[in-house]
Amino acid sequence: MISGLLRRFVVVAMLQPAVAARAEPTSVQLPAPRREGAVSVESALASRRSVREFSRQPLTLAELGQLLWAAQGVTGPDGQRTAPSARRLYPLEIAVVARSVEGLAGGSWRYVPSRHALELLAPARGAEPMLARATTQPPVLAAPAVVVVAAVYERMDAGSRSAVFTDYEAGLASANLLLEAVALRLGAVVVGGMDPEAAREAAGFTGREKVVVLVPVGHPARERP
Repeated sequence: MISGLLRRFVVVAMLQPAVAARAEPTSVQLPAPRREGAVSVESALASRRSVREFSRQPLTLAELGQLLWAAQGVTGPDGQRTAPSARRLYPLEIAVVARSVEGLAGGSWRYVPSRHALELLAPARGAEPMLARATTQPPVLAAPAVVVVAAVYERMDAGSRSAVFTDYEAGLASANLLLEAVALRLGAVVVGGMDPEAAREAAGFTGREKVVVLVPVGHPARERP
């Protein structure tokens, strides 16, 4: 009797469809950015300092979204963004390498300004930081998130001044991000000491993107004044 029931159980189990492993999402909608805050522009300017040491506290998805919006978010009906761009050509591509962000799987994600969303570029693999082969700088390897500011220089069709205008725009976007970090009581620093090609590969870019700078962001190890 028992052996018969066991055989029936085995047969039924074999006929059941296999349960697929739950796949991580490849697109994440970010929380809507805030347009008003408690910190004035003047106060953020006065308080801005490079922060190179971070606590283990993760970033929230809202904090990350606010930072990315500050760098390249859409602010106008015709696609105008937070950082000005010559002739509105917008040559920048922004990615974030996430290590410890609540609600976001580890890996590299491209910011999509038009949708205020993230699209997966490359999942994290193993325990090695994704940018470890691009730089040895501790802030990059320890931060819960690293914003990768890259550019497609071919988009800036401005003759001999194309590279100048593109790099200037990357600086403006980075400055916006740094000031937003202050407003959120976070810390950040611009890092140029890295191997751009290794950083590009780590971020998962597959087009003509060239990495300009890295901006590690997190909660300061020491409280801001």
